[in-house]
Amino acid sequence: MSSKDAGTDLQARIAAADEALSTALDARAAAVRELLEFRRDHADAYVPMEDDASTIRRAIERAQSFPAAEVDAVFREVLGATASLEAERRVAYGGERGGFAELAARRHFGHAASLVCVADVQAVIDEVLAGRAAFGVLPFETSSDGAVTATLNGLANYEVSICAERTVAADYHLLSQTGNVFDIEKIYGPAAGLAAAGRYLLTTFPRATLLDVPSVRVAAELALTDHGAGALSIEPDEEVGLRLVAKSVQDEHGRHTRFAIVGRELPSRTGRDRTVVAMALGDRPGALHAVLAPFADRSINLTRLESRPARGSGIRYRFFVEMDGHITDRPLVTALDRVRELCPMVKVLGSYPRPD
Repeated sequence: MSSKDAGTDLQARIAAADEALSTALDARAAAVRELLEFRRDHADAYVPMEDDASTIRRAIERAQSFPAAEVDAVFREVLGATASLEAERRVAYGGERGGFAELAARRHFGHAASLVCVADVQAVIDEVLAGRAAFGVLPFETSSDGAVTATLNGLANYEVSICAERTVAADYHLLSQTGNVFDIEKIYGPAAGLAAAGRYLLTTFPRATLLDVPSVRVAAELALTDHGAGALSIEPDEEVGLRLVAKSVQDEHGRHTRFAIVGRELPSRTGRDRTVVAMALGDRPGALHAVLAPFADRSINLTRLESRPARGSGIRYRFFVEMDGHITDRPLVTALDRVRELCPMVKVLGSYPRPD
């Protein structure tokens, strides 16, 4: 076979794969619609759809040439789009528009989800409890400051559960109209971003004016109309009309934020799960040792243990424990049964597929 014929054959294989992909997407959408109709006509025979985590894990296991991280991203978009056939998937997150919580929501739920920005952790929980949002995205842990107390207390005090988690890098990038470092006379960014990249900005742009704006989205909008302006962004290629000046301009690298995806139901067991539990201990010597022993006796791996003051509850401290396993696993069931005999308060905050 000549080189030209070989190239033509490869192009034909790619075209055939594209056609098969399009056909498969359409077939999935049709099957989802049929399942929804079946549910409406047979209310007494409810058939649940497979959870997203299991679907994505099986897709990654089958993929040989396609990068695993991209399989995850593609399938989240597909699952989010077909989920919207049933009802709009509304997701609440707290903080600034265009910030890291929104980034975590987009990466987890895909672009078909409808995102709503609210003020803070409590507002996110309120949206989920009221049924105005199917899911919420809460900051759970930062690599610099540890667990987020407001989220831990919210999960302990209200009937929402962690059903997944998503970690994003806490990176900032500098964009502008031209992408030319020498054009920048002012830099827009949120206060947190300007602080995170403070040394870099002052060293690289000693004459530039740093301007604090409410969010990276506002920064991008201002830079779009200003030839001499730069904008801090959390994604290097996010904003249409702006070019990358410098990537990862924050002063400290390797920082990240772990977000908890919360809802009203616990996901089913996958065999690779994580469970988070809140416990209140009695005020006596050896109390912590006593409640941890049932986990050690059953070879349950505890991956995190923290305590927080429990204000206004009559309990001095709550302990938050993360462990490997699902709440339906027999060793975990029996361990928690024993812990409940020892503690005045035990609450499962989440039991969900453990991220790879």
